[in-house]
Amino acid sequence: MSHFPTQHLITRFDAKKSQPLTGQRLAKIRYKTTEKTPAKFPSVCASVPFLENDVIMAAAPKLVSHIREMLQNAQDGCIRSIYESRDGSLSAIDDSEISIDACIKYLEAELQGTRLTKEFIESWYDSNVSETMIVLLAEKLKYEDVGNLSPEQLATIGKHSKGYKDLYSMLAGGKTVLQDNQIRSLLKVIDFIDSDDTSEKLKTRLNAMLNKPKMEELLDL
Repeated sequence: MSHFPTQHLITRFDAKKSQPLTGQRLAKIRYKTTEKTPAKFPSVCASVPFLENDVIMAAAPKLVSHIREMLQNAQDGCIRSIYESRDGSLSAIDDSEISIDACIKYLEAELQGTRLTKEFIESWYDSNVSETMIVLLAEKLKYEDVGNLSPEQLATIGKHSKGYKDLYSMLAGGKTVLQDNQIRSLLKVIDFIDSDDTSEKLKTRLNAMLNKPKMEELLDL
C-alpha cells in the first residue's frame, strides 16, 4: 500500500483481505454501522512502517508525561491483580509489587493477552459485537424484519446476547473451561466481526481451549 517512501496509500479496509506490506504493520481506521446510525465514513487502512527503536528513544524526553501515565495505569493494574488474586483481601502493597519492573511485566502480560479482564471484555463486546449479534440472533430466531424488531423480539435477543457476553467475559479467568459447542459458537461469532487485537487474543484462547486434551482422553492414554 506504500507508494512513495514517505507516503502510504489509504485503501478500503477489508477484514479478510487487507494485509500490510512485508516488514510493515496495518493501521486500521474503522467505523461501524449500527441499527440506528450508519457509519460516519467507510473503514480504511494503510500499510505503514514500524517505529524504530532509535526514533522512539530520540523522542523519549517528549514522551515522559505519557509514559508516566501509562506506568501509573499499569501500577493500578498490578494492584487490582493482586487484590483480586487474594479474594478482595489486601491491607498493603509493597514497592516491589508496583515497581517499574513489575509494571513492565504487567504490560507484557497484557500485550500477550493474559490480562484480558472481565470488564475489558464486556466493554469490547458492547462496542464490537453486540450490534452484529442482533442480526445473527434475529436470523437464528427466524425474525423476518430485522430492521423493524418489536420490543418483545429485542428483549428476547437481549437475553440471548447477554448469554454470549457472559461466556466471552468468562475467558478472563485463567481456569475457565467451556464446552466444545460453546467454544465453537464463540469462534463463529468472531468470524462475523471485524478483526482486532482483542478478538484475535480471544480467538487464540478459544482455539487453545478447543484443542486441549480432555480428561477422558488423557485417561485413555
